[in-house]
Amino acid sequence: MSTDQLVARAGSALLGDVVILVRDTLTVFVRLFPQIMAVWLLGWLGDAVALRVASIVGDESGWGAVVVFSASFLFTLVAIVVILRLCGEELGIRALIPREEGVATDDRDSSLSRLVAVTLLPFLGLYSAFGLVDQQAGRLANDQFFRNGILQGGPSVLNSVRGLATEHPWWMVGVLVGLYALRRLVDHLHERTGVGLLGIMTAVVESFFILVVIFGGFVLLRRPRDWLADRQLFAWFDAAGRAVERTLAALHLQLPELLGRFAGFLADPVWPMFWTVVSQPIIWLAVAALVYGSQVLSLADLWRRGKPAAARVVGASRFDRRGDKRALRPATPPGVARVGSEVREAFLGDLDDKYLPTFHSLRLVLGAGAGFLGAFVLVYTAVVVAQDSVQRLYLTVLGGHDIDFWYRAGPLLDLVDNLPWEPLRLCLLAVAFRRCLELFQQRTARATQPSPAPAPAEVAA
Repeated sequence: MSTDQLVARAGSALLGDVVILVRDTLTVFVRLFPQIMAVWLLGWLGDAVALRVASIVGDESGWGAVVVFSASFLFTLVAIVVILRLCGEELGIRALIPREEGVATDDRDSSLSRLVAVTLLPFLGLYSAFGLVDQQAGRLANDQFFRNGILQGGPSVLNSVRGLATEHPWWMVGVLVGLYALRRLVDHLHERTGVGLLGIMTAVVESFFILVVIFGGFVLLRRPRDWLADRQLFAWFDAAGRAVERTLAALHLQLPELLGRFAGFLADPVWPMFWTVVSQPIIWLAVAALVYGSQVLSLADLWRRGKPAAARVVGASRFDRRGDKRALRPATPPGVARVGSEVREAFLGDLDDKYLPTFHSLRLVLGAGAGFLGAFVLVYTAVVVAQDSVQRLYLTVLGGHDIDFWYRAGPLLDLVDNLPWEPLRLCLLAVAFRRCLELFQQRTARATQPSPAPAPAEVAA
C-alpha cells in the first residue's frame, strides 16, 4: 500500500471518529437533557453553598474552612459521577460485556460513596494539576476579603495550612499521618459494616486529607530543596557548571546558548500547549473510565490486548477489588512475615486500590490508538474553545462594573460559564469511552477470526 493510500485511510478514519463522537455526544445530551441539567444544578448549588459557608467559618477558623471547603469539591464530583453513569446507561456501555462471562460485579456498581472514593483522588489531582483548586481557593479568599475587608479578613485556607507547614513542619507531618490513619479507619469500618454514612465520612476525610497534602504537603517537600540550595555542595555544582560554560565559550561553541533557547522553547510554548490541549482531555477520559466499574475496565483491558473475554479470571485484573486480588495470592506465613504483610496492606493498600487503577486506566485509554485519540482531542478542544469564546463575549457585554456587582453575580456567572459546556463535555467523555470499547472489541474479533482457507490453485502450486 502506498504512502498516499495510508494517509487517505488515516484521514478517513479520523474524520469517521470525529463524526461518531459529535453525533453521539449531541444525541445523548439531547435525550438526557432534563436529568443532566437537574443533576448539574444540584451540584452547582451544593458547591456554591459550601463555598459561602466555608467563607463564614473561615472568619473564626482557617482549618474549619478547609473542612467545609473540601466538601465543596464533593458536590461537583458527585454530579460528575452521576452524569457519567446516566450517559453510560444511555449508551449501553455495560451491555457491551458478554453475559456469559458471569464476572462478579464491583461494589462501585451499587455504592455511590464507594465510587466517589475511587475517583476522588484522581479528580482532585486533576483539579490541582490544572490550577482549578487554587482557583477555587482564590474565590474563597475573595469572598472573605469582600465581606470583611482586606485588612480584617479571617485566616484563609492557604494561610492556615501553609503557615503550619512553614512554621511548624513536624506538626504538619503529624497532621498528615493522623488524617491518613483516620481515613483508613473510617474506610475499614465502611467496608466491614456497609453503612452509607461511613462512606460519606470517608469521602469527606479523604477530600480534606488530599487538600491538606496539596496546600501543606508540597511546602514540606520544598524544604529539602531549599536546605540543599544553602549547602556548599550545591555551590560546587554551580561553579562546575559555570566552568563548563566558560570552556565552551573559549572554544567558540554556542552550545549553552542553543540549549538555553531550546529549553525556553520547550518550557514556554510547547509544554503548556501539550499539557493543556493534549494531556488534559486524555487524562479526563482515563478518570471517567473509572466510573464504569472494574468489570468494564477488566474486559476492556483484555480486548485491548486481543484476548478473548473467556480468559478473564476474577482477581487477576489490575482493576479488580483488593479483596479479589488478595484471594488469589498465596497464604501469608505466620509470624513476622504476617505482621509485615498486614503493615504493608495498611500503608500501601491505597496504592493498589486507587493509584494503580488510575494509571492502568490511562494506559488502557492510550491503547485506543493515535487516530482515535487525535479525533477525541480535536472534539474536546472544540468544546473548550466554544466555552472560552462565550465567556469572553458575556464578559465584554457585562464589563465596567464595580466589585460589588461581580461578588453578587459571581455564583450565577460560574453557572453560566459551565452550562451547557461542562455537561456536554461529560457526555463526550462517556461517548469516547464507549468508542474505545468498540475499538477494543473489533480488535479482538479480528485477532480471533480464523484465517481463510487457501484457494485450490494455491494448494496445487
